[in-house]
Amino acid sequence: MPGSPDPLIIRLFSVLLACIITPLQAQDLELGKKLHEEHCTRCHTPEIYTRQKRIVNSYAELQERVRQCELSNELTWFDEEINAVVNYLNSTYYHFKQ
Repeated sequence: MPGSPDPLIIRLFSVLLACIITPLQAQDLELGKKLHEEHCTRCHTPEIYTRQKRIVNSYAELQERVRQCELSNELTWFDEEINAVVNYLNSTYYHFKQ
């Protein structure tokens, strides 16, 4: 079909994009893990994230909970750091759709 992108080019672009995004996601998760271990484990053990009657039941609630903890502990994190912790917790424990 004239004007349609070549399927090979689409596949190559997809692979290239995955090669760029995957390392960035890994860095985000590493930062989130580091921040979590340094700050969150003072109050939270892994059991709090896996208990049956947990307080957090959606990705939005997870974001809000991390933000509340950050504020109450006066951590002064940037949004990127909050998002890194949210993504780490979601990837490790919650598995919510974003």
